[in-house]
Amino acid sequence: MSEAYIEDFLQKVESGLMEAQKHMLEEKALHNSSVVVSDGNGCVLEIPARKILAEDSKS
Repeated sequence: MSEAYIEDFLQKVESGLMEAQKHMLEEKALHNSSVVVSDGNGCVLEIPARKILAEDSKS
């Protein structure tokens, strides 16, 4: 396989994962649920899905 083919494949996988994550957040927001995420320092946070979607729409 060529490097270009592999890069294209990985980009498609990443795009699909981002789309699935957005759909999951939208579904959780509809049910007023929270999502467990990492703060990047090893701590676990529980954040309402609506808050994550609101912050995402601002950027």
